[in-house]
Amino acid sequence: MPRSETLTVINSFGLLFVITNSLTLGLRLQIGHILAHFLQRWQLAGRVLVINFVILPALIIGFAAVAPINADIKIGYCIVALAAGAPFAPAITRLARGDVAMSTALVLVMVVVTVIVMPFVLPLTVSAVVPGVEQVGTWDVAWPLLAFVIAPLLVGCFMRLRHEEVASSWVRPLMIIEITCLLLYTNLFIYAFTSQFVSVWWRAYLAAIAVPILGIAFGSVISIRDAGSRHACVITTAQRSITAGIIVTVFNYTQPLANVSVTIINTVGIVILLVLAIEWGRARVHRRPAATNSIAAPARADAEPSQ
Repeated sequence: MPRSETLTVINSFGLLFVITNSLTLGLRLQIGHILAHFLQRWQLAGRVLVINFVILPALIIGFAAVAPINADIKIGYCIVALAAGAPFAPAITRLARGDVAMSTALVLVMVVVTVIVMPFVLPLTVSAVVPGVEQVGTWDVAWPLLAFVIAPLLVGCFMRLRHEEVASSWVRPLMIIEITCLLLYTNLFIYAFTSQFVSVWWRAYLAAIAVPILGIAFGSVISIRDAGSRHACVITTAQRSITAGIIVTVFNYTQPLANVSVTIINTVGIVILLVLAIEWGRARVHRRPAATNSIAAPARADAEPSQ
């Protein structure tokens, strides 16, 4: 199959993943509950947003600017830096037995902020980091994000409000389609561009590990006392948004190596967080029975003298 046809098929699966993911997120959102939870924890949420849209982007883009790596890979790092609001963060937070409501609220707000910030900042950032690249217009970045991320999200929210039972029945089938499309997109892309993955891996993508590690480090210090909130902050900060990354690389920055870098960084982040979430979940399960036994033991001791 010619490369143009291959890319058309790959991009089709990517766009279908983005649409179904945004629609599924909207179908699952309880807007009133989410906003109330966000406002209740606004100080914590504010710190998460500052890290995701100021500190992490500055570090990632700064690395891309000074690192001796391919220019297209630098573009991929700029895209990753500005794409926050990871679609799988609530599911991974649930696996870690963290605060799922907080994670969902953060993801929703970060998706909206990403759609607002990225069209204005990304073209300027890419032009500064890679001076020779053709500058993309603000609207050229904005309309695909609005059409493929925000519009399905709003449709899902509307259906949830008007037809809650029907919306709930659609969630599982859509999630199956969503995950299938992402797997097909990722694997077909790796298959089509295997030589480029192999040729640049050791020179550039070992640094991809640093992105989730930085997110984990910053997320951990946001909420030190409450384990549930801490896990939610870590997961939503360490995992970048593959949905926004796919949209931008399909419509604006179509260089294969830019897409390769976005794919690698997101894949590495998901794998690391899945491992951490499983361990955190096990640790919390083990702690709860221990706490229950410690409470029950004095009660039995007090009961013995009365017999």
